[in-house]
Amino acid sequence: MSIRELYRFLFSTGKRQTKLSLFITLILLVISVSTFSNELKLKITKHYLNIPVGYRARMKLMEIKINGKVHREFPVQLAEDSVNYWIYIDVKEFNGKTVALTSPASSKSLNRIYQDDQINGSDSLYKEKNRPQFHFTVKRGWSNDVNGPIFYKNQYHLFWQSFPFGLSWNTGFMYWGHAVSKDLLHWQELPHALMLDSLGSPWSGSAVIDRNNDGGWGKDALVLYYTAFDRVSGKQVQCIAYSTDDAKTFKRFGGNPVIDSNWEMQTTDTRDPHVFWHEPSKHWVMVLLEKDGLSFYNSSDMKKWEKQSHFKGLWECPDFFELPVDGDNQNKKWVLHGGSPEYFIGTFDGVKFTPESGRLRYCDENKDDPGDVLYAAQSFENMPDSRRIQMAWGRTEHPGMPFTQMMLFPTEFTLKKTADGIRLLANPISEIEKLHAKGYEWRSITPKRANEELVKIKPVPLHIKMEFNLDPGHNLRLCYNGDEFLNLTPDDIQKGGNTIEILVDKTVTEIFINGGKRYIVRNLNKQRNDDGLQFSSEKYGPDIHHLEVFEMNSIWN
Repeated sequence: MSIRELYRFLFSTGKRQTKLSLFITLILLVISVSTFSNELKLKITKHYLNIPVGYRARMKLMEIKINGKVHREFPVQLAEDSVNYWIYIDVKEFNGKTVALTSPASSKSLNRIYQDDQINGSDSLYKEKNRPQFHFTVKRGWSNDVNGPIFYKNQYHLFWQSFPFGLSWNTGFMYWGHAVSKDLLHWQELPHALMLDSLGSPWSGSAVIDRNNDGGWGKDALVLYYTAFDRVSGKQVQCIAYSTDDAKTFKRFGGNPVIDSNWEMQTTDTRDPHVFWHEPSKHWVMVLLEKDGLSFYNSSDMKKWEKQSHFKGLWECPDFFELPVDGDNQNKKWVLHGGSPEYFIGTFDGVKFTPESGRLRYCDENKDDPGDVLYAAQSFENMPDSRRIQMAWGRTEHPGMPFTQMMLFPTEFTLKKTADGIRLLANPISEIEKLHAKGYEWRSITPKRANEELVKIKPVPLHIKMEFNLDPGHNLRLCYNGDEFLNLTPDDIQKGGNTIEILVDKTVTEIFINGGKRYIVRNLNKQRNDDGLQFSSEKYGPDIHHLEVFEMNSIWN
């Protein structure tokens, strides 16, 4: 009932009690509308809406309406008092139209929103104090799971889970972020690939190229598989979107969802479809989290899927690929891993994965933070060479920044025979050398002498390589700006000669020991000084045979 209808009914009824009750309701409704249903109307003539955010403001739902119809809705901590940072909304699609922004917020807060062809803070974008300089980060907001990385139309495409409206994610309003690169180093962030639709928020998934038009959307269409999450019911169903314009825009498949196994599995934990073409069996394969493990589905038309098998023991965000052992293409093994850095090695016949190893890890557990810094890694499909390159969500905060989280540096996976069996190794991609700026090199140097040289290097992002020995009772301890991020004992490495490669970038370090046999990711904590890289084990430190340090150019230049 509208206020006008309620007013007419109030004065047409003859019952005093009803009148009094309705009068109170009318007053409350008027207060509610005037206080909590404010509206800002704008004729869109610019590219972006800039929206002020306050750390302490309550999260409120905002709607963008045209002629009363809701075109978008999203939650935002709309600043009521002081503004801590600004987010932006791309409204290019509404150009020339009058939109109404409605929110249960004050008029003062709404009236701070303005449109512009530049995002607020564009003059300092990518130059902010705690912005990583050779790791990908989003312009604004939250990012997490890597989705569907793929080489397509002569570009690398990176998708991810995006919440562009604040620094704390909201699972009911996730988008698919999208960026492209020519070299896996320099990324250009594009408009979001997927936003909410009637089935819900687009959660994690994968991307494939339909080379033979199996799905009927066109030869070489780029097809996205993703989970749609309904924030009301909690359902998680599998859906398709596709692009026929070189990944500029994506359309939803009219037959979504293509898989709804919530009732069958008696759980809403059914998500993160990883899809690929299996050449030996000539069909499509989907690996999907269902309840307590990963299910394997097959399809010939990309739309109708039949479950074939189920593998227990790994959880969400699956990646699945085949690699040669020691580069021998006559001896290949399949690697199956979930959201964490845990994986199994085995065989795959197109319908069932058979493990030949126990549960393994390719990245050390983080001893300093709750959970792994590295999570939800995915590897690029359709690489132009034979490499298997992966990127992962780096669970890292960036104090005082209008964005949070990051993508770890791309690493190349290989399978190697070791004394412990076949293992998955990770190393920085060779393209990292293109980012080298000024370099420094020393041979047969002590940690004390190294510190005297290292202190001359400004505390900038670095790439470090070292060959060393570590005697019994000695430690390899390294600090960056006073924060110790590495402490190795002889028990942590192999006897004799060792190598280590370290990436240091503002808020994170990535460490690769002995050609990737150990991969460690650590958050850099609060800066304590400006000393840059230093050995904190001068007297009982490593025997350094060779040390190289490279200052790193920014990927944003």
